[in-house]
Amino acid sequence: MFGRTRFLHCITTRLEKNFYQHFSVFPFPSLKFHTGTMALVLNGFSNDKITTPLGSLPYKSNTQFLSLSEGSDNSEIIAQCVRILHRGGVIAIPTDTLYGVACLAQCTEAVEKLYALKERNTVKPVAICVGETYDVSHWARFPQGLLSSMSQKLGLHEEGRIYQRPSSPSILEDFLNDLLPGPVTIVTQRSPALNSNLNPKTTSVGIRVPDCPFIRDLASKLREPLALTSANISGEEASLRIKDFRKLWPKLDAVVDGGVVGSNIVNNNLKYTMEGSTVFEIMPDGLTFKVLRAGCAYESTVRKLQENWNLKLVL
Repeated sequence: MFGRTRFLHCITTRLEKNFYQHFSVFPFPSLKFHTGTMALVLNGFSNDKITTPLGSLPYKSNTQFLSLSEGSDNSEIIAQCVRILHRGGVIAIPTDTLYGVACLAQCTEAVEKLYALKERNTVKPVAICVGETYDVSHWARFPQGLLSSMSQKLGLHEEGRIYQRPSSPSILEDFLNDLLPGPVTIVTQRSPALNSNLNPKTTSVGIRVPDCPFIRDLASKLREPLALTSANISGEEASLRIKDFRKLWPKLDAVVDGGVVGSNIVNNNLKYTMEGSTVFEIMPDGLTFKVLRAGCAYESTVRKLQENWNLKLVL
């Protein structure tokens, strides 16, 4: 009996050693080899959680891999992401255009980790993401010219007086709802409430509400903005699938797999979505705007700003 047990133990040890030689990363929290049956047990995960061929995993890490399910609210995955983010973690998540890497914008340590893993120049600003359009006004400020124009349009402007606070989301509600949620980033002045160590070289901030239920639910659950940028090494091609940014996996606390992203954007043209969101800046006069990145929604965004809100495009 002793000889049989020792034989099985030797075989199992060799299997385990060979397994780790071939697969230096394994996206599961618990791995056990049982000598009684020589069965491989993946604790806490069913087969439908496996989203990536093991042979393509490059390094050993403690990265958690989480797979979203269609038709589910994915509340358990959102709860896991909330815990990781509250610990100062950095995660990869799907958006409406590309995969992004995100952390809490209000956590300076996490923002520093985000820049480091992206190998990104700290002078380059990072946008923030919120869950609802009414959250935008808490973290951003808009020029008085735009507020006056919106107030007049809503019948709230009379003899130079504005009857609501400039930061009130109701003044800009129709304007923001016309553009968001969607593949658009609005650049405007930052709110004093925003972490001063996020983009300290500029007084502006880019803010998004992606048309992606998962990331919006996550941001709403957090009740604070996410710092969000594309999931790639700076200067490299953007990512539509988690395998596209495998170089980053070992540096991340979690990777959320939402399948191929961007398929609902602009005539289902995935190459177009790789341009990312359309980024425009509202100029200080509040009456003009400048496109900083054409992105995947350039035509529709410019048309709305010009035709619906009488803003003028400047070059």
